[in-house]
Amino acid sequence: MEVVTAPSPVVCQMSGTDPEGRNILAVLFKVTYTLTSEGRVHRAREQAPLTLPVVNDPENKSLLAADTDLYPHKLATDVVLKGHAYAYEDPRSFDVSLGVEGVRKTIRVVGDRRCTLSSTGQILFSPPEPVTRVPLRYDRAYGGQDRAATARYGNPFDGLRPFLSRELASLEANPYDYPRNPAGRGYLIEPTPAAIERLELPNLEDPLDPLTPERLVCGHVEHWPSMPLPQAMDWVGLGWFPRLAYFGVVPEHKPFAGLVAEAARGYAPADILQEKPIAEKFDFRCASGASLGLQLPYLTGGEQVELINLHPRRPRLMFRLPAERPKIWTDGRKGKLNETNPVIHTVLIEPDEGRVSVLWRGSAPALRPYLPDELERMPLRVEIP
Repeated sequence: MEVVTAPSPVVCQMSGTDPEGRNILAVLFKVTYTLTSEGRVHRAREQAPLTLPVVNDPENKSLLAADTDLYPHKLATDVVLKGHAYAYEDPRSFDVSLGVEGVRKTIRVVGDRRCTLSSTGQILFSPPEPVTRVPLRYDRAYGGQDRAATARYGNPFDGLRPFLSRELASLEANPYDYPRNPAGRGYLIEPTPAAIERLELPNLEDPLDPLTPERLVCGHVEHWPSMPLPQAMDWVGLGWFPRLAYFGVVPEHKPFAGLVAEAARGYAPADILQEKPIAEKFDFRCASGASLGLQLPYLTGGEQVELINLHPRRPRLMFRLPAERPKIWTDGRKGKLNETNPVIHTVLIEPDEGRVSVLWRGSAPALRPYLPDELERMPLRVEIP
């Protein structure tokens, strides 16, 4: 048994609050494992450190390359897969899926297509080209920006940037961005010939609601709630809907009849589009950065995982998450330690790298909030089987 009693690159103690507003101390502990092509999982020689700030993709600033690990409380386990879809079947269109203990997320993968106008003005999609592998990132999913509309009308936010702070001025806000996924492709507000000819179509589709020529055109920036849900398995940006709504910000939209898709599928509360009083706006769901359908009830280790068309050498790979559940204690003050009931905050699966990372959290009540320099000196304990 290994015992850790001080902060390290893979262990830290944080001060925070729980959903009831009570002060807590949380110890975060990250473990990295090697995943073999036979589905065996064992502790890796090289341990990945805790991710401190969020990391944006250098080539697409609206794409989140890595969320921070430093959330003192999450309401669910984030399961994130960073990798590719592999065409073991029809190279023009096939499904991939990730299953975790009975819960499954499936994505339709299609090859590159072109969008054109017929001689009668009808929007057409070309047949998909063959593909061998496709990144499971949100820049290949439905969304993005109507760049033709931006070029035609300009970004009204640009005129405000000289009057904003450096941090706010650097944000890539644009009313012609798709609020659910500004990093993607296929979002079209106005069907001008120029816009249609330059439009890239998504490679990752929602099998229950694929993008079709008939519903390609959004028509107005405030009609976005009626458009398809973007589908990928990577991290979701903090500024994307519905995650943004949990911080208290709901993008402008026209009145929407019925339940928005996120609520209809049980991924978000029924009132996710509604404006709320300031005191009710913040929701702890904002800490969950996994794709919709992969924010799961707390995992505790030992769960079975199935990858279909997600591994570079195996069309189907099954493995179990490590069952070595750590014991975690937080500082109880006056020489005492508080034992916790550890849960998994994040499971990061990287099939191409042969790697799985598991982030554990154990939390207990605290007397008050603590400053970072205090936390560095406060005792903790992690026992690793």
